[in-house]
Amino acid sequence: MPNMIQVEICGIKKNFKSLVCYGHANSGQYGQDIVCAGVSAVITGGFNTISNPDGFEMILDEGYALLKAKEEVSNHDEVVIETIITSLKTISQAYPKYVKIKFKKGNNKDDV
Repeated sequence: MPNMIQVEICGIKKNFKSLVCYGHANSGQYGQDIVCAGVSAVITGGFNTISNPDGFEMILDEGYALLKAKEEVSNHDEVVIETIITSLKTISQAYPKYVKIKFKKGNNKDDV
């Protein structure tokens, strides 16, 4: 695992394809790492708010999360995904040493 949380986002709005988050910030001792806790709360809360979970592949594990659209994203879920992304951007701006976000174009159907 990298010594940083890395987020890769493919597509936005109606063209959302996937969000992958992996790694650990290691900004504090285990159990006291506020950056990891913040990212985990945003990801977990966001995943739990998705209204059509069958429309996504969702994996949530320690140090790894995947949200991959299987079909067109509803308006509600589009707002949820944009909220997740905005919250992660806010954390990465506050802690750029520990969180990096990369946007992919998402032109390839198999991009993650």
